[in-house]
Amino acid sequence: MSKNDIASVISEYVQLTPKGGRLWGHCPFHVDKTPSFSVTPDKQLFHCFSCKAGGSVIQFVMQAENLSYIDAVRSLAQRAGMDMPNEIDDKRLMEQKRRRERIYEANREAAMFYHKALLSPEGENARHYLERRGVNADTAKRFGLGYSPDGYDTLFNYLTGKGFSKEILYDAGLAVPGRKDPTKSFDFFRGRLMFPVISAMGKVIAFGGRTMGSDEPKYINTGDTPVYNKRENIYAINLLKGKKLDDIIMVEGYMDVISLHQHGIDNAVASLGTALTLQQARLIKRYAPKVYYAYDGDEAGQKAMQRGIDILRASDIEPRVIIIPDEHDPDEYIREFGPDSFLLLKDASLTGIRFKLERIAKVHGTDTPDGREKFARDACLLISRLDPVERDRYIPFVSERSGLSIDTVREQCGVSANSGAKSEAPARLNTFKRPKRDTERIRSERRLLACIMTSPEAGIEIVRKNGFSLTLFSSPSLRAFCARLISAYRTGSKADIPVMIAELDPASAEDVSSAFSGTDDIVSPVECADAIMASLTMMDLKDELKTLSAKAKETSSSEEKAAVMKEYSEKFAKLQQLTKKQNN
Repeated sequence: MSKNDIASVISEYVQLTPKGGRLWGHCPFHVDKTPSFSVTPDKQLFHCFSCKAGGSVIQFVMQAENLSYIDAVRSLAQRAGMDMPNEIDDKRLMEQKRRRERIYEANREAAMFYHKALLSPEGENARHYLERRGVNADTAKRFGLGYSPDGYDTLFNYLTGKGFSKEILYDAGLAVPGRKDPTKSFDFFRGRLMFPVISAMGKVIAFGGRTMGSDEPKYINTGDTPVYNKRENIYAINLLKGKKLDDIIMVEGYMDVISLHQHGIDNAVASLGTALTLQQARLIKRYAPKVYYAYDGDEAGQKAMQRGIDILRASDIEPRVIIIPDEHDPDEYIREFGPDSFLLLKDASLTGIRFKLERIAKVHGTDTPDGREKFARDACLLISRLDPVERDRYIPFVSERSGLSIDTVREQCGVSANSGAKSEAPARLNTFKRPKRDTERIRSERRLLACIMTSPEAGIEIVRKNGFSLTLFSSPSLRAFCARLISAYRTGSKADIPVMIAELDPASAEDVSSAFSGTDDIVSPVECADAIMASLTMMDLKDELKTLSAKAKETSSSEEKAAVMKEYSEKFAKLQQLTKKQNN
């Protein structure tokens, strides 16, 4: 890629301005009001700090031109005046392609097998279940619903009889080797109502299976395969093919989608897994500029909507939230009250920001002075990040709920009461001190990860040290990323950090990106990591000593108290030793 310098390629799409050793511009992958798209020429990487897109010049061309990996490489080769062998000459690529096609064929055969089983005498219970849920035969056919027989290897025997190898069935997630006897093979789905997942191109790529009784788990789903990644696909997206819609309704479950479609609301889809991903948002954007969330009213659904709102906004999709009363799910609500009532809820939906503000009000409560103060603090923090026009829309709401004047709310948001512009010195109310976003602990953890990121050699040396442990990371996102990075280092895999970051959810990506941006100023990563690990260990020891001290006070048993105090003494001695070493 040396003839395709990343700055040269990207400047054909984005106007770049040098600043602080990087090039900056407006991100081409979302509406970027302030330049958040950076290019690092010496690392040959790009990264957007808003939508989290990132990677090498190949990943940029893939996203900018909507090309496959091989087509992006071919495009860059042509740009550099280089000849590139046809894909057919690459045996490895051809083998991967044949394998993928064979998995598609196996999935298609499995879907037809399951559907026939649903219509057979063996599928009677599954048909009765669908009838009880109000799903008619036409809808079942449209969605390709099926039934997986209860036998241990019914599908496996059927598909191997059609010439599919067991390896292909394993790769597709349709069968698994036996735990006790790996020479035997078993169907992954047994005795379940089956939901085929079909790609935007109309290919069967995965399945979901639902028990019809009280067995747990209620649902099992195909894991990631060579043709399927749940983070990149959406259930029922195939039914939107060829449509350009005003909006899409996003629900959680298979049955929610099916029920809405049967009642004439045919723009409903479901995220495969509760949390929406950036990849799914990009897929949605092809079909509609607006998404109505209609998730369950439970806490998990509410939190997932909050995360999804941020992702949709970063992808320049307008998010709205349908509030379904009494903790119904969409399927239950539309069956009980009908489609017209559901559409009335849609008409009364909240904007994504209004939903977040309502959630803040619910968490803190606004019926006490303390609750109103906490609500105002968090609400102002939220809307202060909006552009001026959007911010002004929500200031009256925050004023009404908090009991503060509009001018006070504006000041707390750092806005001039007269101009509506951001003031240079926003008013600080004693009761409205904004919490520090990063604790000393998190900053140290990011710095440690940055040391490990500097190079595979430094990273391996750091993790081999006695003081290193993944438990030093209290942040789940930093800990998980570090584990993945270490694994790549140890196996010799290429660790393309910006691409790895781009695959994370937005919150994790922001956390890890902060660490990655700090790698440039680390001169001696191993020595730096030593000091940080000692500091983090001391923090942990201090926390443990506090816990042990409290435990000793609460313990009435003299024997147990002696054991606690012994542990306290050991940890205190270790803390003293580390403190002395650090001071020398």
